[in-house]
Amino acid sequence: MKLNTLSARLGVVAVASALVLAGCGDSGSDDGDSGADSTDTTSDTGDTGDTSGAQLYFVDGNTADYSEDFDAGTLAGVRATYPGAELGDDFRQRMLEVDPKLKDFTYGPESYDATIVAALAAVAAGNDSGKAIAQEMQGVTSEGEKCTDFAGCVEILDGGGDIDYDGVSGPIEFNSTGSPSSATIGIFEYADDNTYAPENFVTGEIPDVAEVAAGQKVSGKAAKGDGTLTIGTLLPQSGDLAFLGPPEFAGVDMAVQEINEAGGVLGKDVKQVKADSGDGTPNIAPSETDKLLRGGADAIIGAASSSVSLSVIDKITGAGVVQISPANTSTAFDTYDDGGLYFRTAPSDVLQGSVMANLVLEDGYDNVAILARQDSYGEALADNVEKFFTESGGTVVSKKLYDPNAANFSAEVNAIAAEDPDAIVLISFDETKKIVPELIKAGLGQKQD
Repeated sequence: MKLNTLSARLGVVAVASALVLAGCGDSGSDDGDSGADSTDTTSDTGDTGDTSGAQLYFVDGNTADYSEDFDAGTLAGVRATYPGAELGDDFRQRMLEVDPKLKDFTYGPESYDATIVAALAAVAAGNDSGKAIAQEMQGVTSEGEKCTDFAGCVEILDGGGDIDYDGVSGPIEFNSTGSPSSATIGIFEYADDNTYAPENFVTGEIPDVAEVAAGQKVSGKAAKGDGTLTIGTLLPQSGDLAFLGPPEFAGVDMAVQEINEAGGVLGKDVKQVKADSGDGTPNIAPSETDKLLRGGADAIIGAASSSVSLSVIDKITGAGVVQISPANTSTAFDTYDDGGLYFRTAPSDVLQGSVMANLVLEDGYDNVAILARQDSYGEALADNVEKFFTESGGTVVSKKLYDPNAANFSAEVNAIAAEDPDAIVLISFDETKKIVPELIKAGLGQKQD
């Protein structure tokens, strides 16, 4: 059964046994090395004659344009989820004015909102230092007068009011550990040309942690900043998530442009320093982070990959700098000792996991296999999909974790094939281009009607 309402609401606390959907919405995280092994996918995908297969599901890490990677029809009918609200034409056009070459907008809105919120927090604090920004991040996203753009929010602040910034990516409203307390997950379907289009948007609440540890709170008095808010970007220019880089950089660039057109922060233009996060293989993020810190970054937007962020979070927060990721979804950050300096505008995997589980069940599949990359992102999302799926009555017949750097994935694919699942949730990055042909060879390619 397909979801044909235009939007929906769910409460994650209540979805362990079932997700309750009502009606409303419509629109369009970690990826990259398409070397020699993936260039052969075209010849590997379409000559098997097998039309049985399994229903495939993708997530934010591998929901991408594969029109140049697979034969027409290879992914037709694949369904996918990733965080993000429906985008209006105005925001899309503004993004394209910043970067006319954009192919999609994934995590661009979250990058834009991360930058706007950091700037508003600095205005509210009257101070551009990292700790001062962190202390105001929750305040500017909740329990105040609603505002949706930087200039309008600053006008309220200048008048002595409190603000509640609702962003392009959603209401944000940071919880006690710096994650959105509610968010939206988009549901998409692939067409015959191996590109995806929106079907539905589901908004849900995400429960806060039961207790905030001492190491998750800002301690000590905030130092006085230098008067110039400097935004650093640690986003993927290379590696498996390089496809996320353009919309994320464009989101930050657009926000900085709009902030400066509105008068800047504390009377000065916001400055930028940029760095490449890579994908962790090789791990270039630590040295790139050093470049941002030397450049005087007060807040760093990034990284996209949860694993990459975990490799630099101590370096960033230890320097008293705010880290705001537009794409981290791992639940590891919910309890991480970050000194109260880590935030994210993407929701934790609790929400996407529950939406994915509900989607598979609504589609009528009860016996599912999960194939996920073995890292902080893949494991957390796989665990949440499994949790919500089984609690709602489904059966996970196989859950396999794989080394994303492996030469092939035949062992994991064959193990899944032996369990004869009727659907597969593939939690992957760019290695999707290698895994899909192996699924097809094993008779597990996307089921064709």
